[in-house]
Amino acid sequence: MVALRLPAEPARLTPAAGSRSLLTFGWGGSDGKGRLSLRGRAYHHGAAPSSVLDCNCSICRRYGTLWAYTGGKQNLSATLISGADALEAYIWGNRWIGFWRCKTCGCLTHHTALGEPANIRGVNARMFVNFDPTSVTIQRTDEAHTGWFWTRPDAPIREGRQPPTDPPGADDWR
Repeated sequence: MVALRLPAEPARLTPAAGSRSLLTFGWGGSDGKGRLSLRGRAYHHGAAPSSVLDCNCSICRRYGTLWAYTGGKQNLSATLISGADALEAYIWGNRWIGFWRCKTCGCLTHHTALGEPANIRGVNARMFVNFDPTSVTIQRTDEAHTGWFWTRPDAPIREGRQPPTDPPGADDWR
């Protein structure tokens, strides 16, 4: 594991007109060491992501995450409000992405591209309290090339971008 540091004082985002704080969550056990906020324009249930992604790659499957992605069609942005010092990154696979988790409670909060650690690309939607999962479409991306998912389909499975590999054997960690 490599400890990657976010800026001590992350840039505060000023919401654009028509934007509002969508969801906020904390981590760090009873100490509540960190807070992260997701902002976006209004959607069908107030301000919320329109979809979350269930990726079945070997790491996302184990984490059990549903990713609310920032940018793109969702027009969402994420801000680390506090707690950068309470986080550490697990650097996975091809070493271009960092999965951030709390050093105290172990909760996986978000992921970033290692080249831009202050730019939060995806937020673990399972961390949000008072978020109705039936209010979003679950998109599924088949990065494992197995067609197997823990979630049920809301939309057709997208083909993964990673090249297919041989099916896992009995002693394979995948």
